Amino acid sequence: MQRTGVVLFGLAGFFLVFSPRAEGALIGYWPLDATSGNIATNRVPGGTHGVLIGSGVTWLNDAQRGQVLNFGTGSTATNYVDAGILPTIGDGTNFTWSFWAYSQQGVNNNVILGNRYDVNAMTGGHWIKFTTSKFEFTTSPQIFLDYADIPQNQWIHHAVVRRGGDKSFTYYRNGVAVLTTNITITTAITGRPFYMGGDKYAEWWQGRMDDVAIWTDALPSNSIAGLASGTYTPLTAPRYPAGTFDLADALGGGDGSLPGTGGPGNLTTVPGVYTTFPNNPFVDGVFAPNTNNVPCVIDGAGHTYDFNAQNNAGNPQTWCNGLNMDTDPSTNLLANFNGDPANHSLISAHASKGITFDLEGVREQTGLSIEKFTACIGDSRPKVNGSISYFVFVDGVLVTNRNAIRDSEDFVSVTQVNKGRYLTIAITDANNDTICDHGYLGDAFLTLIPYTPPEPRKGTAILVR
Repeated sequence: MQRTGVVLFGLAGFFLVFSPRAEGALIGYWPLDATSGNIATNRVPGGTHGVLIGSGVTWLNDAQRGQVLNFGTGSTATNYVDAGILPTIGDGTNFTWSFWAYSQQGVNNNVILGNRYDVNAMTGGHWIKFTTSKFEFTTSPQIFLDYADIPQNQWIHHAVVRRGGDKSFTYYRNGVAVLTTNITITTAITGRPFYMGGDKYAEWWQGRMDDVAIWTDALPSNSIAGLASGTYTPLTAPRYPAGTFDLADALGGGDGSLPGTGGPGNLTTVPGVYTTFPNNPFVDGVFAPNTNNVPCVIDGAGHTYDFNAQNNAGNPQTWCNGLNMDTDPSTNLLANFNGDPANHSLISAHASKGITFDLEGVREQTGLSIEKFTACIGDSRPKVNGSISYFVFVDGVLVTNRNAIRDSEDFVSVTQVNKGRYLTIAITDANNDTICDHGYLGDAFLTLIPYTPPEPRKGTAILVR
């Protein structure tokens, strides 16, 4: 396989460093770079290693790709790699398959990657496979991506991306999307085997294979293009496009996209308690700002802050994606945060409450870095009475705030999130009362940028290919 790494020369010698960042949703990566043996190593910790079956499966040094796996005896012998069992694929499932193939067969239905039959018998009517003529996903209904026949004797990068949100299957060839279909899956497939080079019982393919990877996420198009160009490896390809990450959608249990996949959220605050959400990778916890002289915990690191001077009645509230419990429509006098979900989002922020987002969770789930946090934080208008105060913290340090906002808003930009772990936002009643304190967070976005590994502190880095 082709690979880019870094050689670091330090005081005590040198060592090789590959794949500076692993993507958490990658469940299988077989680089197929061994020189001997019957095991195709899976680079994902805890992942299933592939087992080479048949004397016709051999390791080969390819002139273009380097070390690859060769299926050299054609479709008349039992030669394949058993790489375990696929996760269940249903209507809401996301997944991505990516691999390089050098086909040495004409047009047929043999399995390049995937399966045809059940695990233990030559039976079964559900299968998923790449062939030289099409991508087949046979369940209810049958799905065929009838791409142009795969030519012989040339290396081609292939990928299929399934997005559960819009029911789409997209086939990419050499990094370019060439076919998309949108189909509702009415029957999920479960317990299907994952093979390379043919099924266990039939349909054996002839050719060479390299860099096989599968994700339980729908990779963005820029990641697929990067895998094809060599900009990314499966260990570094981001699962999320650079740009906007919507905290409102993340609050609701979504993936941070616009218009989003999350629900209302409804994260309830409790006085004196920092409530955590282990099942939400993006929300660390919520809290009720204190109304006495005892500072409250505001993040998972245990940082505290005293809101008493700007918080009177307290009136703990629920954090919601969208207006939800806050029915005051006056926020729509500004940008239509609640009515244009493809471009805007709204977090209800009626006083008093606090929320902390886990920035490291965002980095781990997206594979990207964070440049800044931006939002329109305001008090709904027009109104007769009521006001709010807002506070924004990074790792327990107050980075921006404004007290006693009434009938106005601020557009905030916080760059300290680029290295921080916790982003905390709190809204209080400005120490008057909680009547008409309809605060809001409009377009509470993180700006994501491509991941860049930290610079080495000592020694000299030399790029090797």
